[in-house]
Amino acid sequence: MVTTTIYNIIQSELIKRGYNEIVDENDNLVFFDEDHQFMTKIFSFDDDISEIVNDLFNGMGLEDKEYDLHFKKNFLYRFINRKINKQTIESFKFELLSTFLMNQDYINRVYTDLDMYLTQKQINESENKQTNNQKVDGSSITDNRSAFADLPQSTVNLDVNDTNMKYPSDNTITRNKQINKNETDGVNTGENTGKNITYQLDELFKTNGLLENIYNIFDVKCFLQVW
Repeated sequence: MVTTTIYNIIQSELIKRGYNEIVDENDNLVFFDEDHQFMTKIFSFDDDISEIVNDLFNGMGLEDKEYDLHFKKNFLYRFINRKINKQTIESFKFELLSTFLMNQDYINRVYTDLDMYLTQKQINESENKQTNNQKVDGSSITDNRSAFADLPQSTVNLDVNDTNMKYPSDNTITRNKQINKNETDGVNTGENTGKNITYQLDELFKTNGLLENIYNIFDVKCFLQVW
């Protein structure tokens, strides 16, 4: 099966845009001038190359632009001379986009969360809020009274609700009144934030080759396995 390569696709697109690596706009021979070579543009991954590669992915990319640029650069440099496994560029783009979408979330996590997996980072956050509002209102009245008369004609009037007692020979009154009113209003707020980071060389070894595994998936899905 005869198919094209990504380099040939880029070459064709650059020619469509008016670039020529053999002669310049003044018909001067520039074949040996590196500044006019397509490979120079490819190595620099300039705006033209970036647009062509993004078009292969149908404009889809990773969440972070810096990570997306890194991923697509590696993709281009790894597969630039590999033959696609489809007879048409359109069919290849469909397969490439499908493979990317199936692995997009995983690739994002490899880039964004790799440091957390590597350092076994743990973030614990907790917040405690407690409100206490208590009111105590109490009152008490105690009356102790005694009276007695020596003479029969003496009239003693003892009324527990009346603090005045008439005509006794002896009149003893004890009154105790107590009012208690306590009010407590308080707010207790606590917040704990902690980070636990552990660096282990074994964890670094485990991350080695993660991107290689991803590119191997694209290799099998999108490119011929025979040379």
